[in-house]
Order: sequence, then C-alpha cells, then structure tokens
Amino acid sequence: MVKVLAHGEDSYRLVNTAGTDVGWIRPRTIGFGGFASEEAAFAAALAGGRALANRFKREFGVSHPALSERPRLRKKLDGAYEWIADGRVPIARLIREETETSQVERFAIEFVLPSYASDAVAINSAQVVYGAIDRAIPEAATRTMADAQPVG
Repeated sequence: MVKVLAHGEDSYRLVNTAGTDVGWIRPRTIGFGGFASEEAAFAAALAGGRALANRFKREFGVSHPALSERPRLRKKLDGAYEWIADGRVPIARLIREETETSQVERFAIEFVLPSYASDAVAINSAQVVYGAIDRAIPEAATRTMADAQPVG
C-alpha cells in the first residue's frame, strides 16, 4: 500500500506504510526510486509497465505501453533520457539517483503517462504500479529514497 500526499501544485509524494518516501507523481509522470541496481530497476519497470498497460487497457481500451509476452529489456537513449525498453517500446525512464551522503549508486524509474491521463488516473495508476513493483521486488516496500532527484 502506498499513500499519496500532496506536495505542491500538481505534484504528489508516494509514501509507504512505514512513512518512507518511495516515489512521486508529477504532471504526466509517475516515479519510484531507491533501487539498488539496474537489474532491480529493470525488473520494477517491467512489472510496473505491465500493471500500467493492464490498467489502461481496462480503463481506456488502449494498452500503453504495449509490452510483448516475451520482453527483450534493454537500455535505450533518446538524446535526453535513458530508457528501459522492451525492444523498441520505451517502458520507463531510468534515472541515476545522485546522493551526497553515499558512494553507492541508486536507481529510479519514471513512467510517462499519455496525455489523456488526469491527476486522478495518475494517482490510481501509481497505487496499482506500486503494488506490482512490491510483488515483483519485495524489498521495494522497505527501500528509501531520501536523496532521490525526480525528473519533473
């Protein structure tokens, strides 16, 4: 379970049951941080991307993004962002979290929502995606992202 707390105009913090920030919602984006490795971020992106696609398919009749049954995950650069992609289909942005207090590299992922996704859709989608990530990567519920730098 994740709580959604207002954090300025058109933005929200995502807080787990322990009271730790685990993500954010900004206009047309949902992000989750604190992953210890690229592999964990890739697994979270795939689980979250599938949950997001299923949620949009039920709600709007459109699967966004359209993921394959046999994903071929890879990094993809578009000039501005590093993406986790299934073949050519971008799933989520891969963000390298910068921390001043730790030499350990941490990762975050950020899903870009379609233009028709309202704040209410983003909030509900964030809860669905967090649940999928938590099931795929159980330690996701207890990770911290104190120094995360969300893209906005």
